[in-house]
Amino acid sequence: MVTTLDRPNVTLAARCLTASLRLMQMTWHTTALTDGTATAWQNASTGPAVVFHHATALGPRCYAPLLTELGNNYHLKALAMRPLWQDAPPPNPRREWDLFADDLIEWIEATQDTPVLAMGHSIGAATTAMAAVKRPELFKGLVLIEPAGVTRRIRVLLKLLPYRLRQTKGPAAEVLSGPTHWPDLPSAFAYYRASKAYRRFDDATLRNLIAALTVATDTGIKLEYPRNWEAHLYATPPHILPTLKRLSVPTEVIIGKPSLFMDPSIARNLRANRPDITFQTLRDYGHLLPLEAPTQVAAAARTALNRLA
Repeated sequence: MVTTLDRPNVTLAARCLTASLRLMQMTWHTTALTDGTATAWQNASTGPAVVFHHATALGPRCYAPLLTELGNNYHLKALAMRPLWQDAPPPNPRREWDLFADDLIEWIEATQDTPVLAMGHSIGAATTAMAAVKRPELFKGLVLIEPAGVTRRIRVLLKLLPYRLRQTKGPAAEVLSGPTHWPDLPSAFAYYRASKAYRRFDDATLRNLIAALTVATDTGIKLEYPRNWEAHLYATPPHILPTLKRLSVPTEVIIGKPSLFMDPSIARNLRANRPDITFQTLRDYGHLLPLEAPTQVAAAARTALNRLA
């Protein structure tokens, strides 16, 4: 069963947006799945349906500028991954990123007329690709923005480490040691402004992102995305290249500068082995390019979706 859902915290991001961008109206819808109640943020456009899958530590609201740029042309349905469901179970060390692919498949089967166009960013792109390999008949075409994953070597090294030890190294350790609450938005802004990951964001864009990352509490604001899930996903990345090479659904890939989250060797190998997959490269932006440059990424995505439709 699908129902609408009121989410008051959605208005927080809208209040903080600069006057240069007016967000389109979107509503939350819920769907009962096997492991919990999935939520999806949808617009009211009558254009072709496009399912969107977000990145780790983010949520659909973080992509409001990008979705607004695309909103006049497409009926957008941004599925929140299970870390953002109110009743989902905690991370299972035995289940890795493919769990989100299974959730996406179940949600598409429950709510969509298939096949669908699908677009994802980072882990959202990787798990969309996983879903399309498992169930290609559900997908008409894919737009994968910086599909995240690791090389075979790093995957092997990680699997040699116990799960708990993986959470004491690299990005997983960093997120577990970071703050999750602030007294107000300016305090959160000061924290994120000091991070190298957001150095290419101008102040207005960063403020808007922080508003979308957080929800109000009695004492200030907190991150909406749970840190334990974030650390779990950083500790369990797949070797994504075999999945990408197995895609049988028409696919276009949008990438930015080389980064930790998408090794350049993965893109090179995929280009060499799958010349039928179209690449667009936006060299001025990093792994967070849909958030850094929503207008430019929307233009690239629109071109790709038009070809796939």
